[in-house]
Formats: sequence, C-alpha cells, structure tokens
Amino acid sequence: MSNPNLLALRDKRFMHQVWTLTKPFWGSSEKRVAWALLLSVVALNYLIVEVAVLYSNWNRDFFNLMQNEEWHNFWPMLATFVVIMGGYTIVDLAEEYLRRTLRIRWRRWLTHTYLSNWLGGQRLYRHQLAYPSSDNPDQRISQDIRDFCDQTLSMGLGLLRTITSLFSFTIILWNLSGSLEFEFAGNQWVIPGYMVWVAIVYSVIGTWLTHKIAKRLIPLNFEQEKSEADFRFHLMRVREHAESIALQRGEEAENLRTQQLFSKIWHNWQHLTGMKLKYGAFNSGYNEIARIFPYLVASPRLMSGALQLGDMMQTATGFYRVQEAFSWFVDSYESVADWKAVTDRLITFETQLETLPDQSDIGVSDNPTWSNFNLYTPSYKDLLKHQSGEITASTVIKGKSGSGKTTLFRTFAGVWPYHTGQVSMPAQDDCMFVPQKPYLPNATLKQVLIYPKPEFDGAHQELVEALHLAELPELAAELDSVSNWQQRLSGGELQKIMLAKCLVNKPKWLFLDESLSALDPESYVQMKQVIAEQLHATRVVEITHKEQATAQSELVLNSKVQAILNA
Repeated sequence: MSNPNLLALRDKRFMHQVWTLTKPFWGSSEKRVAWALLLSVVALNYLIVEVAVLYSNWNRDFFNLMQNEEWHNFWPMLATFVVIMGGYTIVDLAEEYLRRTLRIRWRRWLTHTYLSNWLGGQRLYRHQLAYPSSDNPDQRISQDIRDFCDQTLSMGLGLLRTITSLFSFTIILWNLSGSLEFEFAGNQWVIPGYMVWVAIVYSVIGTWLTHKIAKRLIPLNFEQEKSEADFRFHLMRVREHAESIALQRGEEAENLRTQQLFSKIWHNWQHLTGMKLKYGAFNSGYNEIARIFPYLVASPRLMSGALQLGDMMQTATGFYRVQEAFSWFVDSYESVADWKAVTDRLITFETQLETLPDQSDIGVSDNPTWSNFNLYTPSYKDLLKHQSGEITASTVIKGKSGSGKTTLFRTFAGVWPYHTGQVSMPAQDDCMFVPQKPYLPNATLKQVLIYPKPEFDGAHQELVEALHLAELPELAAELDSVSNWQQRLSGGELQKIMLAKCLVNKPKWLFLDESLSALDPESYVQMKQVIAEQLHATRVVEITHKEQATAQSELVLNSKVQAILNA
C-alpha cells in the first residue's frame, strides 16, 4: 500500500521541492553570515558586469583610434586597459573567494542537517527497513550535497550575472543597432533596435532546439550517478568481507558481479556520451554562428558609413552578450541536467526520511512487558500474535529459526516499528543490546570499549581488567592503538570484545542476540560464568541456540504465532 505522505510530497512541483531544500539554511543560525556573503557576492557580480561594460567601451574607442589613426592616444589607451583588467582581476578573485566560503558553509550546514536526520531518532535502521532498494545514502550525503551546493550557487549567480549583463548590454546594443527599415505587403516597416530583436529570436530558437536535442540528459545523468555509487559501494563491501569471500572461493563470483555493475556504467556512459556529442555539436555550431552573425547583420551600416569600426566591434560584442544572456539555458543545459539529477537524489532521500514509519512507541517500566502484542515483518506478515508477558529475571529466549526471536529483540531495543499493542522497557540508559553482528569503529581500542560514549569516567585499569576477563589479555597493551579491529579480529574475538564492553558498561539489563555464538561450548560456559560473577546485579536476556544456556526463566517462541514463558 502506497504511503499517502510520500505521494503528496512527490506531487509537489520540482522548484517548490528545491525551495524546501534550500530555504532552511537562509533562516538558520548561519543566516547573518550567509546573507552577508551572498549580498557581497551579488555586489561583486554586478561590478564584474560593469567592468565588462567599461571594457566594451574601451574596445570601441581603441578600434576607432586605429581606424582614425589617432596614435597619440595609443599608449594612454593601453594604460587604461591595464587599469580595467587589474580591477577586473581583483573583483573576480574577491568574488571567487567569498563564493567558495559561502559554498563550504552551506555544505557544512546541509551535511550536519542530513546526518542528524539520517542518524538521529533511530532513522538509520528504519530507513534501511522501509526502503531496502534506496541506493547509497552515504554517497548522497558526501557527494550529492557537495554537488548541490556547488552547482546551485554557480548556476544561480551565473544566472544573476547573465541578467545584469543582459540589461547593460541591451541598452548598448539598442543604441548602436539603429532601426531596420523595409517595405512589406505594400507598407513601410521600421523596427527600432532591430539587433536586440534578432538576438532574442536567435536565442529562443536555439533554446527550443537544445531542449529537443538534449532532454534525455537528465535521466541519463541520474542513472549514471546511481550506477557509479552502486559500483563504489560493492567494491567497499568486497574489501570489508575479503576473508569471507576468500574462504568461500568467491573471488570469481565477485569479479563477475563487479564486472556486471561496471557494465551498467559502461552502457549508460555510452548513451550519455552520444547524447552529449549531439548537444556539444549543436551548441558549438550555435555559439560559433553567434560570433559571426552580428558582423553579417551590421556590415551594411559599416559599409554605408553609419558605423565606425569601433562601433561595429561594440555592436558585435553587445549582440553576443545579449544573445549569450538569452541563451543561458542553451549553454547551461548540461549543467542544469547534472544539477537536477543531484537535486532529485537529495529530494528523494529527504522524502524517504520524512515518510519513515513512526518510531516504536515503547513505554517505561521496571521490567520488559508486553500485552496484546502483535509482531510483523516489513511486509506485514505475522510473526507473533496476541501475546502478553513480562520478563522479571535473567531469561533465555529459544525457538526455531524464523520464529521471531531477533525481531522481538529489535522491538525491545525500539528499532522495529512493525508491531501493535503495548510494550514497555526499563529506561534506555539501563539497557545494553549486543547484536548478532558486532560493529567496531576504526578507533583506539579504548574508544571501541566505551562506544558510543565519547569519554570514559572510570580508571584505565578497569579497561585492562575487562580485556583480561574476556580472555583477551594480549590486547591490553593496545588500548591507545588505532586499528581496523573489525577486520583484524576473529569472530570469537569480536564477540569477546563485545563482552568486555558489557563488563565496562555494567548495565542493569543486558540483551544478547546470539552474541556468544562463535565461542566453543567450553568458552561459552566460561564467559557466561564471567557475566554471572562480574555483573551479578545485571539481568541477562539472551537469544541463543546453545545447549549449555541456562537462566532463571525461559521464553520459548515455538511457532510464529505462540509464545510461552516458563518460570
């Protein structure tokens, strides 16, 4: 069943979505600096256009000087040129510096916002559950936000400069082009400023032809971004799971899979290249004709003596600038296509985060309790139905594979939203959940043991003792060492590290989901004994298939629709 909120968001106009994506930054805590930078950049862009007008006037006077052989003004004119170019360079460099500063501040704010939305409110796992086919959120945050900020500012300011240039050079061209007089249908016609109208007609035709030729660029660019991201992500997974792949002799299979992913890049690239060639050929011809066209149109007035050489050169420059302004869409079509592909990916990602299933509604109580409880898969297939119960002591949860043990574990943790009924848990700070697959950050071993806390308020010796109790004494000397622990340690050692974390944190409730499954029976019994002795005040709820598992209570999920609590 389609999510109505998602459909509503998709029905919004694209530019409204862009505005929704852009607006928050300009009203955020960064707004004073952001607006100051933006207004400064806008002012400098205006100055750049004014300098271009000065250069256009200088260019006219210089060619008139040459035509009239006024050589006594030659060197003063060159000195004026140096001043104009020096001013242009200073203004252009200042504009570039302030624009880059604004761009990185905007990217920093957007990155922080997206990371907070993605990693906050337990959305990370819920997003993966709700949108399993959503490709590479990491790439959308790291690359698409960068490209969005870069391209939005570049095109926005470019358009602003184009509009300013349009007004300035339209006045020049209007004054220089004179009137076009001709007889048609028995009437005398006079078109004032005819070069302006020629530039407009030329640009409108070019814009229409560009859209017809290159409209496929937008979906092709979107697909290219997706294919590239899928390829990078697969290579990253191959690197992370190198040992498992090697042990399964899976190199050839991974090579084939990687080649298939790259073939998508190849085929889309071929289509994209063909489309860009068509666009490039048209755009190149269009711009080259625009360079010579004003000379052809203005040459009769030069030959008649109505224009001097300098006036004709300025007319050609004015025509090109006006035509360029009206042809902004033609020249920027490829950039617009790239920008729209990037923006679509960000809008899609934001829409997904906004329309996630609600966070699990977990109440607070002294013990884990549930009543009138129904548990489902993401596709709303039944796992458990109409259950009620309470865990008051250390408990072992058993059941066949697929009976819902891990899903119940995730519900207790508050990350599984697909359930109904009432569920209550002890306070979050009193609970610690250890999943089947341990995650160890690339950090110092000390930071691994206290993760996710940023600081440890205990003694260094507590960490050393925890490693010894977890039968990892050789790592005690590496507490300040940074390593890729996830790759370096074996499965059993990873689970022992997680046990050491439990000993360091000393939670009131400890939930283990097959968290000691990699240990041999003897080591398993020994580690359980360590937990019992060191965490005697902790109530342990363990999901396991181990025959040696014992606890004060046993919760058996013996079917997908029945749960029994044996005290």
